[in-house]
Amino acid sequence: MMITTNSTAGDSMKQTFYISILVSLISLVAFASEPNIDGRWVGEGTYILDGEITYCDHVELVFSSSNGEFVFEEGSRNCSKHNETFYRVSTDVANGEVLFAGQVVGHYTDTTVQMGFRQPDGNSFRNWRMSMRRQGDHLMYEESRTMEGESTPLISFAGVLVKKD
Repeated sequence: MMITTNSTAGDSMKQTFYISILVSLISLVAFASEPNIDGRWVGEGTYILDGEITYCDHVELVFSSSNGEFVFEEGSRNCSKHNETFYRVSTDVANGEVLFAGQVVGHYTDTTVQMGFRQPDGNSFRNWRMSMRRQGDHLMYEESRTMEGESTPLISFAGVLVKKD
């Protein structure tokens, strides 16, 4: 059986135009201009330091994004054995990549951010890794810091947070 179509050059151009729009829209969805994790997130988590588990009854993280920038505005982590305060860190985002000081340190979609970097620490290096995943008004946040050559992290943290504004 042979199928024939009666398409004209105009029909072909219309198809090409519609396909190019569809491809552009798919690209916009795949590489959102910034991660969609803005706002104040509050929750709880578990922190492990040198193998000792600590409960954190209050974790607060604030993020913003616009114009190709993703910013960790501020935050705090109150745990049973220690408290931490976090300060502003700004990164650039483009085409699914997270950049810090011009270097690619991670990747993102509209609902996820993953970053990692290596920094000198005495005669060794410290490797830091962070992952966030948003599902509606919930944010799953995880991070770890491992010394070079070690398989067990120096610290690990996992928390679940709820969007507050």
